[in-house]
Amino acid sequence: MTDRVDTALARKLSAQQQGAVDTPRSVLRALRLGLARAAGEGMGLALSVIGAKQAVRAQEDMAGRLHDGWLLLIFTSDQGGVAAVCLNPGCVSAIVQQQTIAMVTSDPPPERAFTDTDAAMVAPLLEDMLGRAVNLVETSADVASLSGYEFASRAEDRRSLILALVDEAYRVFDLTVELAGGARQGEVCILLPKRPLSDEEQAEESAQSGLSLDQASGVMRAELNTVISRMSLPLTSLSELSVGDVLPLQGARVDRVEVFAIDRTRMAIGRLGQCGGMRAVRINEQRPAPALPADGGQTFLASRTGPVSPPMEDMLTSEIPEDIVSGDPAVDDALLDPDDLLSASSNQRVAEISHLAGLPAPAGDRDG
Repeated sequence: MTDRVDTALARKLSAQQQGAVDTPRSVLRALRLGLARAAGEGMGLALSVIGAKQAVRAQEDMAGRLHDGWLLLIFTSDQGGVAAVCLNPGCVSAIVQQQTIAMVTSDPPPERAFTDTDAAMVAPLLEDMLGRAVNLVETSADVASLSGYEFASRAEDRRSLILALVDEAYRVFDLTVELAGGARQGEVCILLPKRPLSDEEQAEESAQSGLSLDQASGVMRAELNTVISRMSLPLTSLSELSVGDVLPLQGARVDRVEVFAIDRTRMAIGRLGQCGGMRAVRINEQRPAPALPADGGQTFLASRTGPVSPPMEDMLTSEIPEDIVSGDPAVDDALLDPDDLLSASSNQRVAEISHLAGLPAPAGDRDG
């Protein structure tokens, strides 16, 4: 039994790894791996990313994402792009300690203003991170967004950094890191310019990501069936049915129709009606729907037979539009007020259902 369980787990892990290989590595994941490997292999600092998130921000909204008292570094690329990396005091202090005394203490760093010396000691680690991240991404658009950056200068404050960021939008990557095996935690914020993709890059990204939502939904099948009434018949009576026979709809209620999925699972309860001249079902009417604009012309005309719940009374007692009044007494009489439910006959219910379904009224009702 144990061997079979181990085999099943091995197959699941193998399938999961295969799926991960087929999925292109994102820029966020590449930055996480690049920073950890640059710190570990480049300067012997144990660093792991314990939290990561990303967002796209406009250039004018970047001020709220930056913090005073952080080390603000500006990077430029050979293609004219301007990026930035911001580190909090805890992260900067750990990197400086690793390079000076070869160990990271757990004491909180002292409050001080950062200098160009701090920037010179931290910048090589960040350049190494960006260089490693380029080799980890797969799409040409991601490679272009990470390539060619070199350290340019240190920004004195947030205002100076915002003035240096010249692109309209930036991809913001916030990383929470653990340093020296948990001796200290720090934060790193990476700002990369977001440039529009070329036609070739868009085609490549679409091929890597698979079908889009509209393409996927175009091949999906959604089928719902509405049941107005159920009845039980003896097998002998069912076998004797012939064309023209009439079955009475006992207890049929157009305000309590059942909606079934393709596998015959009941999905909801609704009310039969009309909308835009077509048959329609309103699902789970528990509260009044918001009023549609006057020029919409696509209002839902609910059936008025059956008990009416209090939240729907005002809506259902409104004036009946002229286009639903057919002039046929059998059909018009089927549009009953809620108080006339008990006096409604089977013929009136059949007439109403026929009208809502777009069928002519039964011949017997027209003659009567």
